[in-house]
Order: sequence, then structure tokens, then C-alpha cells
Amino acid sequence: LIATHNQAKLQRYQHLLGGIDDLELVSLRDMNITDKVDEDQPTSIGNATKKAKFYGDLSGLITIGIDEALMTNFLPDGQQPGVYARRFSGDKRELSDPEVIEVWQKIFAEYPNIEKKFIWDFAIVFYNPITKDIGNTKVEQISYALDTVSDVMQPGYPMSSFMSSRKNGKAYSEMSESEHIAADLENFDDFVKIFRVWLAEQR
Repeated sequence: LIATHNQAKLQRYQHLLGGIDDLELVSLRDMNITDKVDEDQPTSIGNATKKAKFYGDLSGLITIGIDEALMTNFLPDGQQPGVYARRFSGDKRELSDPEVIEVWQKIFAEYPNIEKKFIWDFAIVFYNPITKDIGNTKVEQISYALDTVSDVMQPGYPMSSFMSSRKNGKAYSEMSESEHIAADLENFDDFVKIFRVWLAEQR
């Protein structure tokens, strides 16, 4: 079970873990689970652990919890998104895709002459509710802000319309599926190896 209602995130991990035999990945939506976890931990690993344990115990399935923390090279320390990448608003509510883009466009206007970098910290926790075994790893990904927002939107990943893996490169949202898969397989290679070993120990 991937602890998300976001089908785009499910698809991402299906591609990453597709090489593991006898593994079927499902989302919370697939399982008709509507319960939501209060992501109140100060770190991404804390939130990912909370999600993995909650949904694992609820479903009885081995569960992968994922949480992202986001830092930039241009915002002051007290204004970094951190674990609120998707809830980057004054009231900390979860923003819609268009709202995420609108918030960042306003921020970019305040820092017009800086080469803007985003440093993503992916915390990934895997949990077996039967044995209570738990494992985790982290993935770091550096992205660059583009000068313009692409007209191509990727539902569930709004920031992909103004981020690229290279300076002045193609927006993530404009990349082909094969380009996305290749980039993810490279960035998340250590996670796949660690999870494969951990999963084999559960069988």
C-alpha cells in the first residue's frame, strides 16, 4: 500500500518498484480508505513514519509512507517550506494545484534576479503491520526554477510545471513518460535497492 490518495504519486512508485516480482501496489483510494493522518511532525521522516504505521495498521498491508520536505537557496531560513511543501500557506491548509502555482509565482516575483534552486528531501518509510518491522531511507533531489510556468500541468505535481532537473531545461511536466521514469530510476536507485532487500526479509 502506498499511503497516498494521489494517483500520480502511486504511478510514480509503480514505475520505480515495477521490477520487483510478485509486488502489487495500491493507493488509499484503491482501498477505499478515506481516513486522513494529521501530518503534525516537525520532520519529513516523522510524518512518513506516522503515515506508514497508521495506514499499515488500518489496512493490514505492508505500507510505504512518503513525505517531502522542501528547502530553497533563496528564501530566508524562517520562510522555508520544510514539511509544508503542499501546505505552504498562512493557515497551513492543503493547497490545490492552481493555488500552489499562484503562491510560488508571487514568491518568485520577490526574488527576480536569483538562480533559484529547490532541494527536495524525500523521506520514505516502509512498515509491516504483522511483524512491526520498519525500514526507511531518504532521497535528495535538486531542481531548478524556470522563468515561466509551463502550460502543461501534471495533476498532483503542480510544481513540476515550473521546475526542471537542469538550469533552463525542460519543465518536469513537459517530460515524456520515459524521461520521467529514467530520471526517477536514477534519483531513487538507493531506495529501490534498500526496499527490495527489506521486502525480501518480510517474505
